Amino acid sequence: MTAYGEVAVYQAELIAHPPSGPPIDLGGLVSYSPRRAVRWMRTRAEQAGQQLGAPYGGGVRAWLRERAAFEAAVGALVAGTPLSLTVVDADGCTYALVARPGGLAVGAYRDGAVRGAGRGMPQEREAAWLAA
Repeated sequence: MTAYGEVAVYQAELIAHPPSGPPIDLGGLVSYSPRRAVRWMRTRAEQAGQQLGAPYGGGVRAWLRERAAFEAAVGALVAGTPLSLTVVDADGCTYALVARPGGLAVGAYRDGAVRGAGRGMPQEREAAWLAA
């Protein structure tokens, strides 16, 4: 339950951790929708699984086949539990997909509508980024 003037925010991101060197931000999303955050995570997991190929993407593909896992992930995120999926490639680079509650943002009416949302304006606003 959110308080007056606040809405929940959810974040999802993909970070690569090379065996040596600093982590690399491969993109992310900030959204008012937990379903959208998990969907973004699943889309990026599918892309990473395809790029890594067999056998490294096998765990990703197994997770993606489970429709019940998607609904459970959304429920867990709403309950405040972060989600994480980690894949390691042949070179030892670790790819971490994470979705988590991002706290509360100010700017909503009592009914939870985003301030500024109205006729012709989307109810859900989000920001996404991808690394170059």
